[in-house]
Amino acid sequence: MNHEPVYIVSGYMRSGTSMMMKALIQGGIPGRYSTEKDRILDQRYKEGDYHPNPEGFYELGPRDFESSLFPSDYRGFLIKALHWRLKILSPFDYKVVFMLRNPEEIKVSYLKMFRHRPPFVLEKYHSFIEETLAALEQRKDMAVTTVWHHDMLNDPGQVIDTLTAAGFPVTNRESAVNAVRPDLYRSRPGDIDQVRAEIPHLRTDLPEILS
Repeated sequence: MNHEPVYIVSGYMRSGTSMMMKALIQGGIPGRYSTEKDRILDQRYKEGDYHPNPEGFYELGPRDFESSLFPSDYRGFLIKALHWRLKILSPFDYKVVFMLRNPEEIKVSYLKMFRHRPPFVLEKYHSFIEETLAALEQRKDMAVTTVWHHDMLNDPGQVIDTLTAAGFPVTNRESAVNAVRPDLYRSRPGDIDQVRAEIPHLRTDLPEILS
């Protein structure tokens, strides 16, 4: 009988979850995902000079999470589940790598992809993440390892070693490390004013409680 957990890559949107999915899959952990979103966005961005995830999103469809086969049918596989979904996953056995990123970089990446004002939660990203991780710690069925986006870019070998020690069954360290592409790091904090200027009628005001 297979007693492996479900392996999960999670985090806030635009925080490097797809980069981590690719690395771990290349490193030998079998992944489960749909390519439907990739096909849709390939069509949307094919005419421009920017694609938010040119190597794919590695996401399941919403119906996959609602299936009677989830999560038991995903034991031993790697999946992606954004931060909000972790809290509502049914009890099972999960190992999670939770991606963290400079919120200013997330804002730039979000603006490039969606072309409208980022969610207000990014103004309080660090406290929001602390609350999220604290909630996950209360789950006895979920072991969480956090990884910063810049660490994965700058020293993927060390990150892969950390995840392997945490129980992620990487069998090909070299392939996992080589899967990371620093050239796709295109959303930097210093770019935010330029990106804002390129989006017509972009609202940048904040609710009084956040200003």
